[in-house]
Amino acid sequence: MHGHILQLCVIQAVASFIHLEPKNATVLRGSEAHFNCSTDESWDVMSWLLGGRTILTISVEHGPLGSDESMSIINHSISSLSVWELVLMNASFSPTVQEVVCELLPTRLGRSSSSLFVQEKGYVRILENDLSVQEGTLVTFNCQASGWYPDPSVTWVVNGSTVDRGDYNTSSLQDLNYLFNSTSVLQIKAEMSTTVECWASVSAALAHQSSSVKLTVVAPKTPQDYTVVIAVIVSVCTIILLAVLIPILYYRKKLTKSSSENKVSSSLWTVNLSSRRWSVADETKGKVNLGYHTEDVTSSGHHDLRNRADSTINIISPPRVPDIVIFSSQKDDVFSSLYGKGAKTIRRVTTV
Repeated sequence: MHGHILQLCVIQAVASFIHLEPKNATVLRGSEAHFNCSTDESWDVMSWLLGGRTILTISVEHGPLGSDESMSIINHSISSLSVWELVLMNASFSPTVQEVVCELLPTRLGRSSSSLFVQEKGYVRILENDLSVQEGTLVTFNCQASGWYPDPSVTWVVNGSTVDRGDYNTSSLQDLNYLFNSTSVLQIKAEMSTTVECWASVSAALAHQSSSVKLTVVAPKTPQDYTVVIAVIVSVCTIILLAVLIPILYYRKKLTKSSSENKVSSSLWTVNLSSRRWSVADETKGKVNLGYHTEDVTSSGHHDLRNRADSTINIISPPRVPDIVIFSSQKDDVFSSLYGKGAKTIRRVTTV
């Protein structure tokens, strides 16, 4: 037990002779990564390792051994302190954290390590174009952030103000290249014209990637008032209906009046015919016999006279007229006009 504690103290003391900074470095793919290895002890060889592989060796007598365009080494040493800086010119993406190690020989000086995290910056865009909507409309925006590592932070900004994360939904999927593709959905109520932005970023990025669209809000359309239109239609229909009904009613009234006059004329004609018959009968009273002659009825002259009388009777005799019934609605006016107010009403007229 005491031996184990002593070993830990020795390791800690050795480690104090070498320092590698920074202990954690996060950069974007393709950017530079800087590490400084320093010690105040004498050393012969300094080795740099990345992900377990030696990438650079420095001799205290000859300096860097070999060269590589993807990295550079800078000596910042002073008289009492040895300081060397490693610059990785084009950091390569890796989905895992890479270990950077500075090791000094002789081995008694030990080694120091740091972590390198290389991230990937993708792109972001809002799928919708500029919109123009009515006030009060619920508008949906979709933002797509593709090709990021790690999973990007997606933020919505409306009219310059950041939207609370609880007001939108974001989901992500990782592809075969370990890159993340995120989709974020935002719904807002259109109240005023504004600019809607979608931001995406990772920790290594100095600035976020963004996409924006313009939202134009217009006043809602006022429902059209059809009261005037309906009133005009009703008025026109009423005028047309009256224009059709008035001639029809006038024509019917005219037909009714004509029919009534025809009935009265027919009644008067019938009464006149009857009165003529009565006049012939009253004048003759059965006493006039044009065929009567005092001469001998057997003579030839009497025979000729009788023939002339028969012809005269045939001429005087009125035509056969059917029985006529005078209705009560007409009888009083007809007989009053013909025979005076004292005349009796005749209900049936029989031909002579």
